[in-house]
Amino acid sequence: MDYGRINHFWQSINLLVAPILLTLLILFKDHMSPWMWLMAIHLPILMIHEIEEYVLAPEGFKEFINKRSPLGTGNDPDYPLDEAYVFQVNILIAWPLIILGTFLANVAPWVGMSMIWFQIIINNVMHTVGFQQGKPTYNPGLLTNCLIIVPYCVYVIYEAFGFFRWYDWGMSLLLGVGITLLLMKKTFGRLAAYKAVTNTTDKQTT
Repeated sequence: MDYGRINHFWQSINLLVAPILLTLLILFKDHMSPWMWLMAIHLPILMIHEIEEYVLAPEGFKEFINKRSPLGTGNDPDYPLDEAYVFQVNILIAWPLIILGTFLANVAPWVGMSMIWFQIIINNVMHTVGFQQGKPTYNPGLLTNCLIIVPYCVYVIYEAFGFFRWYDWGMSLLLGVGITLLLMKKTFGRLAAYKAVTNTTDKQTT
């Protein structure tokens, strides 16, 4: 499967889909419960963030992570993030859970909330703190994270205090943090595998 071509397609199509989806959700806001609307609008917000990360930024998010972030190898453009990993995180995890959280908003509000914790850890913290070494600098996704995602996450948490029960908080944290930990385990596992191969190659050439 050509994940590079697939990623290029959905990242580019976001330029069209995100504003249309956002407009439709604004138009039909009165036909949805407040929490369902908040969960639904998460998808176009994420799409706009992905547009900055993968389409508009001078250096793509994958390349930045791999070459210039503390999580990367410093030289290999495909470790720890390769095209398959980018596809899995966005299309197989984030999008489906946000959509599922929208449809389950009135019966299991914690499902959509789990992706808010995911955003806080993966985007809010990493873009603003984790990727800043020494003097603060731009990284792909920083602007939309600070201007859109952070305010959105804060507002969603504020609204949740009005009706969430203890188990809603617990279940959302369990799922959101659990997914984050699994991705971190995969990331560090790929880094360890890369270093093991590199060390073996270095020993063979010396």
